[in-house]
Amino acid sequence: MKRTELVAPAGNMEKLKLAFENGADSVLLGGKKYNLRTGSHNFTDEELEEAVSYAKENSKKIWVTLDIIPHNHELEGLDEYVKFLEIVGVHGVVVGDLGVFQIVREFSSLKISVLTQASNTNFRAVRMWHKLGASRVILAREISIENVRDIRKKVPEIELEIYVHGAMHMSTSGRSLLTSYMSSKEENLDSNNAQWKYLVEEQTRPGEYMPVFEDEHGTHIFHSKDLCSIENLDKILELSVDAIRIEGRMMNNDYLTTAVRVYNEGMKDFYNGNFNVKKGWLEDLEKASPREFTRGFYFGIEGKRSI
Repeated sequence: MKRTELVAPAGNMEKLKLAFENGADSVLLGGKKYNLRTGSHNFTDEELEEAVSYAKENSKKIWVTLDIIPHNHELEGLDEYVKFLEIVGVHGVVVGDLGVFQIVREFSSLKISVLTQASNTNFRAVRMWHKLGASRVILAREISIENVRDIRKKVPEIELEIYVHGAMHMSTSGRSLLTSYMSSKEENLDSNNAQWKYLVEEQTRPGEYMPVFEDEHGTHIFHSKDLCSIENLDKILELSVDAIRIEGRMMNNDYLTTAVRVYNEGMKDFYNGNFNVKKGWLEDLEKASPREFTRGFYFGIEGKRSI
């Protein structure tokens, strides 16, 4: 069986090295422009060259995210940046906007992975991206195991990637409703404000409000529990998807190293034929995560954890 690629986030050079040291096969990172995680350190052109060199020395890969949904003026310079990425030798880029996609296709031969924000949940959409020139599609997070399996069967000619761990959002596939309202979309900033704590009030009559969905810890109804798939990793790897993704470029080093290490250990056990969920895996992941966990949509609408 072909080994599935483990993709980890890298907000800076230190995190990139930690991800690789703990078992990631590739990392997703962003440059100083054309990506939404402006709260992350991100990589200068010089740092990106260093990152690619380090990755190649260790037989690893770099994916660069170009995940902006740009206005016209924000396309300026993107063609030159794409050429630079190809010269540097990154493995590929991750995009969700058709205009950005077209620029990458026109000015480079880079591999293109289509973002989960493109909300691909069916085989015809995936097949169309392949016809346009994509080499990989990151499927929507609102998708079942059965649906993934069917897409894999019907579109075997393209690589598929799915999320297994990290933050989910109030809106579809990470297209955060609050970010678009509270951040300056003119500059494509992402302040991660969907993850803040909110006090929500319901108006019962003019001038009177009452708190709803509230406990002693406040409310996080604008942000779901974090996705955690370690207990069902064997079922996911049996799908023969090309890559599984850990989310969290803005998370701390402990979160990154723990998540990558645990999923790498689980993958090793699976391919060695002795996968059994270890209680310590879940305990370590829970300690490193700021939120509770959910199995997401892979096994129906939110399934309870098995241990």
